[in-house]
Amino acid sequence: MNNNLLMNPLLTLMQINDSVFPIGGFTHSYGLETYINKEIVHDSKTAKEYAQTLLEHSFYYNDAAFFHKAWQLCESRATKKKIAELDALITAFKAPYEIRDASKKLGIRFLKLTEKLKPVKRCSAYLKAINAQELHGHYAMAFAMFAHAQQISYTDALSAFYYNSLNGIMTNCAKLVPISQMDAQQILFKLQPLINKLVALQPELDDDMIGNCCVAQDIRCMQHEKLYTRIYIS
Repeated sequence: MNNNLLMNPLLTLMQINDSVFPIGGFTHSYGLETYINKEIVHDSKTAKEYAQTLLEHSFYYNDAAFFHKAWQLCESRATKKKIAELDALITAFKAPYEIRDASKKLGIRFLKLTEKLKPVKRCSAYLKAINAQELHGHYAMAFAMFAHAQQISYTDALSAFYYNSLNGIMTNCAKLVPISQMDAQQILFKLQPLINKLVALQPELDDDMIGNCCVAQDIRCMQHEKLYTRIYIS
């Protein structure tokens, strides 16, 4: 493969953010299965409330914030030490085992796949350190590193990262609650302004607030490990 080919940033972003991009994202519910099992999420209204709450009070302070910090490291051409510090910080903030493991698995699969598509020096070094068990590996960091290298804009990349999470929630709700595909699409459309708002606010998040815990979400993720029957890994 000719790695000197000029890639289209928009098409590249669409590809790596596609729900069928084979990294295993469809196998994880991130605690949603527990919410549905307990009938807390049981229709379109509660599905929308769950999705909005997760984006505002969990994703914004965690994975989206980790993405932002990784992007900053790319901008400043950070040292391996800084990369390792962020990797360790993310690991510490992901208290539920299943969520921590999901982040690592998605990150490794993403890095392995993009390595075959278009190797990026920073991503290759990150994957090598993960395989050597020097670092844990996290999807938010991997996505940010690769998107940055492909000259995708920060706003577009982070917006897609938010949307990918929301789309995963709605796909799982359609299967598990269940809700109709039309209801799922309407929720995706109606929450676009929220994603725009959170993306705009992301750079303003104080470092002391990164990793802010959404307690209920963490508890449901931990409870998922003990569910009698499970469809999803997390």
